[in-house]
Parts: sequence; structure tokens; C-alpha cells
Amino acid sequence: MNATGLAFRLNAERRSAQLAAFNARREIEWFGFEGAFAEPSTALITFRQFDPGAQGGGGTAAINGGVIAAGFDAAFVLAGLAQYDVEVVVTLELSVQFLNLARVGGGLAFQAQVVRSAKNFCFVRGTLSDRAAPAAPPMALASGMVAPAR
Repeated sequence: MNATGLAFRLNAERRSAQLAAFNARREIEWFGFEGAFAEPSTALITFRQFDPGAQGGGGTAAINGGVIAAGFDAAFVLAGLAQYDVEVVVTLELSVQFLNLARVGGGLAFQAQVVRSAKNFCFVRGTLSDRAAPAAPPMALASGMVAPAR
């Protein structure tokens, strides 16, 4: 993902607190996700662990499309948490384009950036790619909108 996203609005200390709370959420743990921030503007979601029950995409050992959508949702929420100083950010819209089978591997990462931001919502975009193979094309692309829950 290129670096054209908006820089994080919250300072490093607030982002660290947001990240700790995010990674402690039950649904993040259930999917086996782990969030992180990469300066200056990227939210990352990787697999801390992978449950074989999440496979079956394309009738193969690839990751199921629903898990991919959940990964983008998590990445977009995390990107929103770096913009808004609130406990909860909700997804208003999520659109996923599946491009290639996402086979399980240690380098899979959802990357998300805020591309436009307003007081009450922001537009986000993301990629699913294998960070171990940076020259490989992305497996999926996504776009959406998130908003702070107030």
C-alpha cells in the first residue's frame, strides 16, 4: 500500500492506549487477529494464530471470504481509532474485491489507511497482501467508511 493515506491524528501515547484496548477485544482474539500501527498512516492486522476452520475459500485451503471481510473490518476500525479519540469506531460501509486466493502464511497482513477524514466519519481503503512477498499482487482490496460511535 502506498503512503498516500492521512497521517494519524492521535499522538503516539493515545494510539498506544487505543491499540491495547483494540487487541484485548474478544472478537479480535476470536479471529486470531493482532493489530499494530505503522507510521505515518497505516493500520495493520496480522494473524496471531490461525484456526483451520477459517479455511475453505474457493473450495481450497485458502482463507474464507468472510474472514477476509472481517480482517478488513478490523483494519478499518483500527485506522479509525487512530483518528478519533473514542472507545468505539463503527463500520458504516465495507466493499471487498477478491483478486487472488489468500493462502495461509505467516506474512499475510491487512493494511488500512484513512484517505479522507471529517469530524463524524472517514473514508478508508485497504489491501490484503503477503508481506513476505512484497512484489506479489494483493489478494484483495477494500474500501469503506468508519465513524466514531458517540
